[in-house]
Amino acid sequence: MSTLSAEIHANAPLKMGLEEAIRTRRSVHYFTQGAPLAEAQWRKLFELTALSPSSFNFQPWDFVVVEDEARRQELQALCWGQRQVVDSSAVIAVLGDKDPHRRDKEVLQQFQDNGYIDEDTQKAYLGAVDVVYPDEARKIEHAVGGACLAAMTLMLAAHGMGLATLPMIGFDPDGVQKFFNVPDDYIVTMLIAIGYSADKELPRQQRRGFDDIVYWDRFETVK
Repeated sequence: MSTLSAEIHANAPLKMGLEEAIRTRRSVHYFTQGAPLAEAQWRKLFELTALSPSSFNFQPWDFVVVEDEARRQELQALCWGQRQVVDSSAVIAVLGDKDPHRRDKEVLQQFQDNGYIDEDTQKAYLGAVDVVYPDEARKIEHAVGGACLAAMTLMLAAHGMGLATLPMIGFDPDGVQKFFNVPDDYIVTMLIAIGYSADKELPRQQRRGFDDIVYWDRFETVK
């Protein structure tokens, strides 16, 4: 796809319905090589991703995009040699922010300014942050949970834009953390290879059905 046609496509509204997007999205393992994304595509993709939900609306996610092929070849060595790292158009590192206080005052002030809460409630919410996230384990949950919600939005949005994605957790976490220069108060929750499908995928793997995954009132290990 040329840069011009990619930009035109990015500026067009998504035509795929939500159910169709969910049913047809795949984790793609074969990418068309040498097909970069246009800036307009990146902007639309992340504008849609930013609409993901998060606790307190703290939005505990950031993204590092690697398009440069030489850099991705370095990254591939940290990802068990998976070819999708270099075959795709780019790799996105999805970062989770473990510090719930990073933007708490700003975000909670927005709640008050937009009429959701009053000043007293804003102060109460601010005090509740350490109650909800009292320790490192809960802060990791905050980071990973929010970042994973954003990652799913990103993959669905990409699919609706005609792009292919592959979420990846097979990598050296310490090596990748250093590769992306990520400080300790963030965590690399996953990598996402993104680009255009080479249309070589096998049929979708089976999914567990309704009766196998849904419980009523309480969970039981044996149905």
